[in-house]
Amino acid sequence: MKDEILRFFKHVRIGYLIFSTLLIFGVLFGAFEIIQASFFADLSNENLRWLHFSRGLVLSLFLMLWSAWTVYNYREIYQEKLETTEGYYRDIVTHSADAIITLDIDGTITSWNRGAENILGWKSDEMVGESVEKIIPQELLEMGELKCIETGLHKVGDVTNYETERLHKDGSKVLVSLTESLIRNEKGEIIGRSKILRDLTDLKMKEEQIQHSERLATLGHMAAGVAHEVGNPLTSISSLVQVCQRKTSDEFIQEQLSRVHNHIQRITNIVRDLVDFSRPSSNQKEMMQVNEIINNSVGLLKHDARCRDVDFQLDLTASLPKTEGVPDYFNQVMVNLLLNAVDAMEDVKKKDRRVIISSWEEKRNIKISIEDVGKGIKEEHMPHIFEPFFTTKEVGSGTGLGLSVTHGIINKMGGTIRANSTYGEGTTFTIKLPKKN
Repeated sequence: MKDEILRFFKHVRIGYLIFSTLLIFGVLFGAFEIIQASFFADLSNENLRWLHFSRGLVLSLFLMLWSAWTVYNYREIYQEKLETTEGYYRDIVTHSADAIITLDIDGTITSWNRGAENILGWKSDEMVGESVEKIIPQELLEMGELKCIETGLHKVGDVTNYETERLHKDGSKVLVSLTESLIRNEKGEIIGRSKILRDLTDLKMKEEQIQHSERLATLGHMAAGVAHEVGNPLTSISSLVQVCQRKTSDEFIQEQLSRVHNHIQRITNIVRDLVDFSRPSSNQKEMMQVNEIINNSVGLLKHDARCRDVDFQLDLTASLPKTEGVPDYFNQVMVNLLLNAVDAMEDVKKKDRRVIISSWEEKRNIKISIEDVGKGIKEEHMPHIFEPFFTTKEVGSGTGLGLSVTHGIINKMGGTIRANSTYGEGTTFTIKLPKKN
């Protein structure tokens, strides 16, 4: 109580209070002195005591009324400030991009903000009153993650930037950074906990993209060096082969020399394509012809050992209109989709491996399809194939970013990408891009 009184006097204008009190005393005492001198100068001692008593009574009444008005006025001011502050905090919590969740001492969810709805999928009325275990993967519960967090909270007071996973409403796992702290009442007793979850999916994807870009840049430097070191000897060898071809008329030797010359040309093409693909990408949009990029992508992959037994069948409509985009990015889209198609046919007999790439014009759009005869995609996996870090490949065989990056690039071009698959029979990806006249 004493602290509250001191806090009150600290925040109110104490000078105003003192001045107002003295002013009331002065006005009332002055008014009574004037009245006494003007009208009651000859009063007896008994009547004079009654006059002084009346003055004290009126003064006390005025002071009581003034005190009540002051307390009420300041109460309204404080109430308004409190409501404004609560509104600020409520807006901050409600509209935060991070998930802010509060729990009671038993681990029951007591509040669930809009950020939590966006990150984890559940609405507030679905989660308030539920146990926090509902959003924690079963394997983490079995490992005792909740107990570890609770131990850390009581030892240190909070847990900050702890990377973990939480369950989305659709059953998928969301990579998050967890910050958790204890909630105490006025007596310092623990009455619950607060959790702040930050979605790390985009951050991790960008980190992976940066690492991928750095690897490509390093590869580009290496390829440029290799091209220079390999190019000079190849030029010399090619010149010698041509000289030998002119010096001999033996058909067998001519045939072997021609084969050597073709292999030299193939090595030159491989090095050139590698340098072209690995050079730093331009972010500048331009009008591009998708057929040219498709041909370049297929030509590049034909040098890949994984694609040596794959029959790339091109069915490209001639004279397609152009579309706007970054050619290097669309090249990356085609390479990602073609490599996925090749990987999906790993268990298919070599003679049956084929990828059909088609392009055609449809109304205001350009359409491209990539069809393989691989193992296909399971129906339960279809809704998640474009999600970052989702992959059906074995550990170490894929990052789960290829289709996510592809989806992002196509969206930025104003297009769409769809997948149609029958498990065990193959998959077809269809890209739709707006044409530009």
